[in-house]
Amino acid sequence: MSEYSDSEVDRVMTGRPPSSYGSMHSDDDDEEDEDDFEPPLKHAETKVRLYRSGSPETAITERTHTNQSSIYQDGLFLRQQSIVYKEASPPRHEEPMAVEQSEVRSDVRTNRTLNEELYDREMGETDLQEQPNESAAMEVQEERSEEPAYDFDEIVVHFDEPKEPPPTPPEGAGLQFRHTHSSLTLRHILTAMVNSLGQLRPSEMSYFKRSLSSHCNFKKNYSMIADLTDALDVADKMIEICKLGEALHLTVRNLQNIRRDDLAQTLRKTCRRALLQYDLRIAHDRRYYSLYEGRCRPGQQRYISDVYVEPVTVIRGRRDPVNPENEVRGIPFTVEETAIRAADIFRPLPPEHKPIRTVMMTGIPACGLTVAASKFIVDWMEDKNNQDFQLVFPIPAKELHVAKGGDLSFLETLSRYFAEAEEIRFIEKEDCLCLFIIDALEVCRHRLDFENNKTITSAREKAPLDALLTSLIKGTLLPNACVWITSHVSAAHRIPPNLIDRFVELRGFTDQNKEEYFTKRTTDPADLGRKVYNQMKRSKALEIICHLPLFSWMVAFIFERAFRDPDYGKQPPGITAFYSQYVVVQMNRSFEKYRGCNVEAQKWKDEDKAFIELMGKMAYRMIQDGRDEFTVADLRNVNLTYEDLRTRDELTTEVRRASEDVETWVFKFVHVTIQEYMAAMYVYVAFRKHAKNVFVSSQKSWLQGTTGKDRPVIEMYRPAIDRMLASQNGHLDMFLRFLIGLVTPGTEDNLRGYVLGHYHPKAKGTEDLVKYINKKMKENIHPDRRRNLELCMVELEEGKVER
Repeated sequence: MSEYSDSEVDRVMTGRPPSSYGSMHSDDDDEEDEDDFEPPLKHAETKVRLYRSGSPETAITERTHTNQSSIYQDGLFLRQQSIVYKEASPPRHEEPMAVEQSEVRSDVRTNRTLNEELYDREMGETDLQEQPNESAAMEVQEERSEEPAYDFDEIVVHFDEPKEPPPTPPEGAGLQFRHTHSSLTLRHILTAMVNSLGQLRPSEMSYFKRSLSSHCNFKKNYSMIADLTDALDVADKMIEICKLGEALHLTVRNLQNIRRDDLAQTLRKTCRRALLQYDLRIAHDRRYYSLYEGRCRPGQQRYISDVYVEPVTVIRGRRDPVNPENEVRGIPFTVEETAIRAADIFRPLPPEHKPIRTVMMTGIPACGLTVAASKFIVDWMEDKNNQDFQLVFPIPAKELHVAKGGDLSFLETLSRYFAEAEEIRFIEKEDCLCLFIIDALEVCRHRLDFENNKTITSAREKAPLDALLTSLIKGTLLPNACVWITSHVSAAHRIPPNLIDRFVELRGFTDQNKEEYFTKRTTDPADLGRKVYNQMKRSKALEIICHLPLFSWMVAFIFERAFRDPDYGKQPPGITAFYSQYVVVQMNRSFEKYRGCNVEAQKWKDEDKAFIELMGKMAYRMIQDGRDEFTVADLRNVNLTYEDLRTRDELTTEVRRASEDVETWVFKFVHVTIQEYMAAMYVYVAFRKHAKNVFVSSQKSWLQGTTGKDRPVIEMYRPAIDRMLASQNGHLDMFLRFLIGLVTPGTEDNLRGYVLGHYHPKAKGTEDLVKYINKKMKENIHPDRRRNLELCMVELEEGKVER
């Protein structure tokens, strides 16, 4: 806590031998023989004890399983928290707060002198051997100058807030313009822990410490608390060993273990927000700490901070979301809008002063929307950014339809997704700043009828989930909370623009981001990471398409394994295999998003294979017409519907709409090279699978042969090369490069099982193709066209080996 000076630290630490937290013993220690400790009576009628605090217990058996049952008092009690911690690794999201704790200790000790006189007068009238530890309890009387008030479901203890505002946070720190809420400060939590522990008898305190010894953090450190009898010393040492949130959680839990449910309940209510914040951070740690790149593969997760590179985030302007950068046309990557850090999306920018409540973040598929939200949550969890948010509730839109049971209140609905958040009515209070993240709006199945839904104003009022969502976004429900919505561009229009305070957009990686990503994610950044990055840079087309984070992952994943071969890297890389795998991965991701994750949902159906071919057919027509945009009418011309596109939306994006009429909506492929690859794939599959040569008239194509399996591929490539060479602006250069790359065994195999059969015969006549290309390169052609033919030869060389 930087707000305290060194002189203040010295002042509060005087008069007491310090530890890392200034641990200290009471002036009047009451030594108690541990042989006198009396364990609580067991309930004879149960005959079985499901939980024994004195038995060995690991961190995994302790809190891993959700709703694990234990007997605390008269029956079964469902614990709703869960955690997985390695014994050697302390929690990541809480930092020591030695200065603040020292100040609290100083305040507590200031009152000790006054209380000692009262304690001495009572010594003669009480039995010292079974007297509760009142000395520690009296140390905190000054903190309770006012009687705590029961407000909502928490006990409110009023403290004087600092009058001076905290220093302005740096750029990228997000919302950190407020002082920490009093109920989340070390002063409040330590005081509440001492109040509860100070009411334990010496025998109960001994049993409390033995119960602590079963926890993983105290198995090796039990000697540090074994001889402590003072409540302040015990609480102080617990915070030193476990950090603040976990120490509070263990105190509540072990008070229940020793049958002091009254103290546990009072402590839980007094520190309700701190306990909920701790439980949420543990849940977020388990869910968002690791990242599966691409698709989930067991054992392939990575710590998100080890691989995450922040893409360009801008306040949305009028430009299309698709990156116009192009190798043939020489269009560079530029950012014309106002750039903003992802952590600062809720932070007003000068000269703005109005608070930002609702943010809509959009982007094309594979730009990293979900990963950006996950990194935001992890940074909040680790106390790095946006600490003004006391609680963060991420709600994936694809899980919103799971809630069943009729009308529910918002609090009941929230507890369905977060068991820790049961009955938290205090989130309706003005001093409780929460953030709700609705991720992937495009998969939300609710109508979001803002015009006709009932307006909800109370979190305890029951209503349909659709009405709760619209009221939350409008601000009538929990007006003090913030809402962050991530969505593809096509689904963003479901939210009325007047309800959004800020529109931001992810634009992908810049050249600097690409270099950082390729070198950062490897275990050997200086050697392997640099090799991967330099190999990617050898292909301008790869360098451009790697502005998509998902594509960058694919390139890095393949190159890292390819460089296990010492001879790899002598030739420039081909690009066709990457695009083939990208289409397959994106289709699989759309199946997972809209159908589910079970085995049957992930299978490619006949309509999925037909969708790929028909989209390629439309892409080929667009190339012939010299355009990169399409409408619903274009889909209809190839026997597709908007619904077919909407449920397989990972390859295209909406760029604009003139009205709510779907006929006026305009779409693009996520990059022009994806369009060119889809067109090339359609031409290749039409020839190899359907014996149709699109470069000649339909009548001649069908007369030349009855099957495409046995026809030499030179029949298709000869007119394709001639058309490319006749192009004045090179609009067929990338198309031809992809088309030639598909014929090689190493790249054609990527299509098997999808648009080609598993046992489709190998292509014939590739030697004639090489001879024809060499012949054309010797002729007097444009230098750019000759360069493109050289790159076509690279595709043949790269894919000739089956991988």
